[in-house]
Amino acid sequence: MAVLHVYEDEGKLQEPDPGKTPYQSTRLYTQPYDLVIESLLSQIENGTVHLRHISDRPKFQRRYVWPDYLASRLIESILMNVPIPPCYLAQNKDFRLDVIDGQQRMLSVYRFLKNEFKLSGLEVLEELNGKRSFEIPSDLKRKIETYTLRCVVVTNDSDPDIRFEVFERLNTSTMPLNAQELRNSIYRGALNDLLGQLANDPSWLSILNRKQPDSRMRGEELILRFFAFHLHGLEGYKTPQKSWLNEVADQGRGFTIDEIAVLSEAWKNTLHKCLLVFDARECFRRLPITNRQVVNRALMDLTMHSLRDTPTEVVESISKEYYCRVERLFEDEEFNDLITRAIDHKSRTRRRFDIWSEKVTFGLF
Repeated sequence: MAVLHVYEDEGKLQEPDPGKTPYQSTRLYTQPYDLVIESLLSQIENGTVHLRHISDRPKFQRRYVWPDYLASRLIESILMNVPIPPCYLAQNKDFRLDVIDGQQRMLSVYRFLKNEFKLSGLEVLEELNGKRSFEIPSDLKRKIETYTLRCVVVTNDSDPDIRFEVFERLNTSTMPLNAQELRNSIYRGALNDLLGQLANDPSWLSILNRKQPDSRMRGEELILRFFAFHLHGLEGYKTPQKSWLNEVADQGRGFTIDEIAVLSEAWKNTLHKCLLVFDARECFRRLPITNRQVVNRALMDLTMHSLRDTPTEVVESISKEYYCRVERLFEDEEFNDLITRAIDHKSRTRRRFDIWSEKVTFGLF
């Protein structure tokens, strides 16, 4: 299946920003946390170890869970005493543990001991093929339950930016988590839940030309980007971008119900105003539209930011002129360059906003 790009520049090597904010600390603390599998299952069920596939059912649906034959090979490896790579856990502020690397391994063991699949594809212990946990000999089941899974915890007194950097490097699965999927695992809370809800909004899906949210959470990252500008403004923007978004995601863990309601309304109202100006297939894209045009996140920043605080009736009255000005702006060589490469650089971001203000919004609002 072809990869569906959400961003124009997706998959390209990003140029480092010479104006990025340097790391304030490189403090990193880890500790061993080896777990007997029987104890691991207990800690998953009581919430000490937060395995998203289990803890957030049915809200969290990642679409690349190991197939049963791969999970079966893991069970066979445990029974054969084959060393299993260590799992890595993040200790949150509440001292609960989020699984950063090793989710599929833990989930596979959990599913098997809960009789959720039959063993298949075993090449050494072939006599176990077709059997669920309750059907294998009791001594073999006990061997699985008493197997020690090696784990390492990155503690909560480590520097947040360094912790995230480490998590990205440790992420070694067959389909590694991207930055937003990592945030989804680490920054659980009110804002994270809101991102998941808004990613299902029909208006948003129509803009992305999708029937369902992207399984890799790229849509959620675009929504988080809007909230980052909404909460902290252009003056609060910094690079590396992942640190800027991480701070907002962490801040959002403690938002109240009222604060979440305000953010939700801001997103929905702003998106509605964008759709008063642009057709869904044009929204946040270069004009004129081509057949395979995708969302440009720089254009999304500019459009959403400029219309956010503008009354709906004003947007309705100036929509045609706003559209024409945006269309003419694509004749500007400097602007096209600013939305094509190094779009996350701080100085280029500020310059982009300045041009938009001068050539699109000046005199309209």
